Amino acid sequence: MSRFLTTSVLALAMSTAGAAAAQTDDTPWQADMTAFLEVLHAEHDNPYFHTSREDFEAAVAAYRAELPEMSRAERVTGFARVVALVGDGHTWMPMYRLPFDGLPPGPGFSSLPVRFELFDDGLYVAGAGETQNAMLGARVTAFGDVAAEEAIARVMELLPADATNFAREFVAEWLMQIEVLQALGLADETVQLEVADGRTVSLEALPADAIYNWVFSMDDGPMGQQGWRTASADQPYWQEAFDGAYRIAELEDATYPQFTEIRDWEGQSFAGLAEAAVAQAEARNAPALIIDLRRCLGGDGSRNDGFIDALAESEILNRDGRLMVLTSRSTHSAAVMLVSSLE
Repeated sequence: MSRFLTTSVLALAMSTAGAAAAQTDDTPWQADMTAFLEVLHAEHDNPYFHTSREDFEAAVAAYRAELPEMSRAERVTGFARVVALVGDGHTWMPMYRLPFDGLPPGPGFSSLPVRFELFDDGLYVAGAGETQNAMLGARVTAFGDVAAEEAIARVMELLPADATNFAREFVAEWLMQIEVLQALGLADETVQLEVADGRTVSLEALPADAIYNWVFSMDDGPMGQQGWRTASADQPYWQEAFDGAYRIAELEDATYPQFTEIRDWEGQSFAGLAEAAVAQAEARNAPALIIDLRRCLGGDGSRNDGFIDALAESEILNRDGRLMVLTSRSTHSAAVMLVSSLE
């Protein structure tokens, strides 16, 4: 995780405490923006590679000027929009409660009782609680009187533009946060969701204790939500939960290492895992290795070289049809570096 993300979350945590006491007082929020800009200029090699300095500073000035009249949700999303102007995949601000140990919880916005997924042909309801099971598999056409395509475009402004796959993966989760929808003019107290068969469903936010680990959950539903179901009848093997950040399994036709993080562990290096996977694959009657990085959001990219070296030394596996690498929109940061090296 980058220092930019950590810093913006820390700043936001301070703002929300002050805003709870006096929403009209924008002093803490002004201080947060100043703190973010200081860290950005000190740590980022080129903060204006995506947005020119002139346009970036104009956006900051507009945000500062509008702060006194904004609601809390508008202040949070406005801050996120400024952060996203930097453009890279490590400079962004989450909209939901963070599941990472040791970090502040983020804005703590309230989630809807449905889970969306964005596909090439539209936004779909992929998961739902007991009272909304009838919506499973439905394609979303509008949020109130705003078409789904326009709603997606508004939320995409809060996500890093230079990491297209990452943004397309997370835009669905931003659309599940009711305060984000309210701040962007997509909802009032409730969300009026229109789906392709013409139905319009009124959705209210889940209670505060219904916390969902949107990043790493394999869609078991939020805590406290009863009767959670998914649109797919069966969960594929690669999405099944497992202990830790890696596993090496023996499938019918290949050895299968899967990673959700790139780093060394106590007593086990990332390179050592590659060596173990290679050894297992080479011992098969028909050697084959499938490396699954579809759930890997990154980690320590300096660990990649040892992993590559372990694979490069295997003459048995470095052949057509013997080595496969799987990626998805969630393959991010150090995992993208690894994929590039593997390629």
